[in-house]
Amino acid sequence: MQQRKIDSKLTDIAQKSVSNMGSILIGELNESVANVDFEGMLSRSSALSRFAKNNTRSHLLMNDLKTMAQGSPLGSMAAIEAASQMHHEGATKLLIECLSQKNPSVRRQATYKLANRLPDISALPLLLQQLYSGGIDTMHAHHTLEQWSYSAPKLIAKCVSNALLTNGETLIRSRLVDLLGALNGDEVTQTLAHIAVDTQESSPVRIAAISAFSGRSDFFTQSFKPVLHQLAKQSNEIGAYATLAIHDQAMEQPTQSISLDGGLRMCQLVLAQVDKSLSFGGCGETGGVASLLVSLGDALARQKDIDQVLTIGLGSAEDAINALNVPKNTPQPFHIVSAGDTLRPMHSTNAWEHLPVLKRSIKRCLGHFGGVDLIHLRMLDAGTFAGASVANALDIPVCFSFAPDPQNTVQSMRTGKQLTQDDFLSADAQSNLWFRARMLEKMARTSSHVALFPQKKCALLLQDIRKDLNHQTQQSVTIAEGIDIRLIREAALSYSHLKHHAAHGVIAQLEEKICATRRHLPLLLSVGRFHPIKGMARIVTAWAANPLLHNTCNLVLVGGNLNNPSTVETSVIQAIDATVPLNDPRRAGLIMLGGRPRAETAQLMVATMMGRSGYWADGGIYVDGAPKEEFGLALIEALATGLVVVAPSTGGPSTFVDHGDTGILVDPDHNFGSSIIQGFSLVGRAGRIRKAQTMVEQRYAIDTMAEKLTSLYITVKD
Repeated sequence: MQQRKIDSKLTDIAQKSVSNMGSILIGELNESVANVDFEGMLSRSSALSRFAKNNTRSHLLMNDLKTMAQGSPLGSMAAIEAASQMHHEGATKLLIECLSQKNPSVRRQATYKLANRLPDISALPLLLQQLYSGGIDTMHAHHTLEQWSYSAPKLIAKCVSNALLTNGETLIRSRLVDLLGALNGDEVTQTLAHIAVDTQESSPVRIAAISAFSGRSDFFTQSFKPVLHQLAKQSNEIGAYATLAIHDQAMEQPTQSISLDGGLRMCQLVLAQVDKSLSFGGCGETGGVASLLVSLGDALARQKDIDQVLTIGLGSAEDAINALNVPKNTPQPFHIVSAGDTLRPMHSTNAWEHLPVLKRSIKRCLGHFGGVDLIHLRMLDAGTFAGASVANALDIPVCFSFAPDPQNTVQSMRTGKQLTQDDFLSADAQSNLWFRARMLEKMARTSSHVALFPQKKCALLLQDIRKDLNHQTQQSVTIAEGIDIRLIREAALSYSHLKHHAAHGVIAQLEEKICATRRHLPLLLSVGRFHPIKGMARIVTAWAANPLLHNTCNLVLVGGNLNNPSTVETSVIQAIDATVPLNDPRRAGLIMLGGRPRAETAQLMVATMMGRSGYWADGGIYVDGAPKEEFGLALIEALATGLVVVAPSTGGPSTFVDHGDTGILVDPDHNFGSSIIQGFSLVGRAGRIRKAQTMVEQRYAIDTMAEKLTSLYITVKD
């Protein structure tokens, strides 16, 4: 009896101790939520999740988590993470209830975390609604439903089949077929085959079904091969995707690289159109990273320890087929991933929903190439997510470029003002900050090699993320990104020869666009994608609002597909037109040249600095309108040219722009127009040009970057 009393007392003490620990963790998390402390929310939510998962009495937390979830949406997001780890039936109910919340970030969080729970039939209608939404909502729902299909295959297959019977909208049907393609079973394969040949079905839906055969190997798939060959004869996107599916079924995926000369065979990936000349620079999704990979591929191929460099970029299905004909012994081949079609195009916002096709495309590129020793992934986007998944499946080591993009975004939002929960939630709905921060953590923990951006917080954050892991299993080096300085030098030499000769190419086009009454003014140049995050409209607004700018310089924007703009590019163009309408007198000083190959961009930077007699004055400067830049390759190129730069203070630019000397660093809340005026005041500063150019040559040359990366890559053989 006495022992029972002692045991009971010890149990009470243990329960109180557990309850107190849970209360402390929730209290700390609530404090971080109240202060919109993003890094605090992430770390404390992780701590609470570990506590909930590892403690057998975690059910004591349920009431507190329910209260938290019923409070603010931000509190709900934090509560969902912990609830998804709990051994309590009420946790699933809580997550399902969160699927009905109005806030999209809460619904996404609940959708993705339900993958950790057992299948629940009551959640299926709400998960399908998320699947129908497109973009990352579709990906989250796809992820959970695919996970559930492993334990309840018939339930999920029936759910998708029934949804196809009741939904006639093309995009919804395409997303459902993408999910169907991830499920197993002869009945599923037969349904896909029926959709693939149904001429009454819309082409995106048929393409989704045809593409699914790339990853299938069951008995019915073998009998469908003759039909695929018939479909491949069509001279359209259906025929192209059928051709790719046939290729994939015949290809064996190697797990070991096939080295030609004993060096490493590398792969680098970007979701942008890339080619040797970067013909699409500044158009669509083709920005600084694409430019980097083209130059870096060349520089890596020159390293004695590198055999070949495979660069994987984005293109059409026809492009993907043509790339398969590139000789396998090419030092730097370009292969193509293809997803989407004319009626359902892929872009940065919706790339997440194309994840199944992206994975198949990446496998195709690697398989055709013959295997790689290491794949280098950058960006916290769908391409990296898909690439990491494929690398894991094929047991390929991953090198990841580590940059705290989500954290820097929040930091730029917080600068100079009180960050509210609504501010954070609005940004998260657009940029998936919480999900990408967790993705950053996962990449940091699972990648065998890490290339750290040269930012002070990078090494500290990586150390914190990996504090419980064996550091011997990972190689990490701080490596600055670089530029092809030879391109700048060649542009300067070529431009100097134009001094007494007629211009041609992009320089001649710029001459034609300069208004005759404004040919005595210098240029204010900006190069980049026409995407809201790049701040082109912000530059126009600052320039147009300040007479000291629009009366004293011509603004030249290089970027965007002006003839056939994407939806995102159209929104930026409309914002520019709204600020400076076509009939506005200030419009005479605004010149948009569209996206340009990298060689032409270099020429324009040189022209901005040196001037062109009779058309524009020398002493122009370069401006970056983004609120924050993880690095800013175009800024490095501008400094190498000798231009003063105006750049965001958040992220990479603060590590290479000497404020008040080689350029101006702008806080997100600072007056942008006055910062540009400050930039012009630095043009004549003694020693500025040589200082900037020396800094770039010593620290940011592409060959220096390639040497450091090679020293990191080569450890894969250790």
